[in-house]
Amino acid sequence: MDASGGSLVDRIRQPEYTGENRCLPCTVVNVAIGVALGAAVAVAVAPLVGAAATTVSLAAVWLRGYLVPGTPELTRRYLPERALALFGKEPAAARASAGASASGGEPSEDAAVDPRSYLLAAGALVETDDGSDLTHAPWFASAWRSALDDAREAGDVAAVTRLANVDAADEPHLSVEERGNAVFAAVDGDRIGHWVSRPAFLADAAADRVLRANDDGWTDLPQPARSEVLGGLRLFVEECPACEGEVTVGEEVVASCCTARDVVVGRCEGCEARIFELDPAALDGAE
Repeated sequence: MDASGGSLVDRIRQPEYTGENRCLPCTVVNVAIGVALGAAVAVAVAPLVGAAATTVSLAAVWLRGYLVPGTPELTRRYLPERALALFGKEPAAARASAGASASGGEPSEDAAVDPRSYLLAAGALVETDDGSDLTHAPWFASAWRSALDDAREAGDVAAVTRLANVDAADEPHLSVEERGNAVFAAVDGDRIGHWVSRPAFLADAAADRVLRANDDGWTDLPQPARSEVLGGLRLFVEECPACEGEVTVGEEVVASCCTARDVVVGRCEGCEARIFELDPAALDGAE
């Protein structure tokens, strides 16, 4: 422990680019640079010095996420889209879910259900009076608000156990934590779900309670399919599950370390939490 109150490793580490936030394209590029640098030093100076340089470079990538300053911007700008696509980082990657899932956040082949059709058949969604859009059915909206209180009282672990179908044997190893604005769930460190915000998490937990109590076929759906349906319900949330502020919809640009893309975002006007986030193409396909 140094005088500043943290170890040298803790001071070097950059959590925003490591662990769950590590970017594979950036990591691969920087590991290649580190190995090449070590090889060059080995040839120009001595093999042992080259090995030491490689070790230091790889340690820097492990702790910081990258070796070369400015890597996220450089990778985004210069790495070919074909290369980014190998890591699931293509700029046009479709996001059919509402930016949160209890199965890891990506659509699954098991999610063989159309959320819109399912929710209309279940009576959770109805057409607006003018027939131009959909909205939560009055009974669902009322039950959902009541279920929000129940979800808060039950706690995060209980909610994730339901949402992600966590086995009883795994429940003692389940952790739920907030990182930045997002909520992550993991069993023994392996991620099993994430949500774009705590209000989004509460919205899904409450909706799951309502559907379990009122839809006989709900628990028969595969868990990834239920995640898709819950994400579809969140597209029509009008008030924030956390602060009851108005939810408005607009387009924003979201930049990750390697890509920048346009997304449709439902955001609370009060606390500014994102309720959902999805690719505009997903909305076009739903029309």
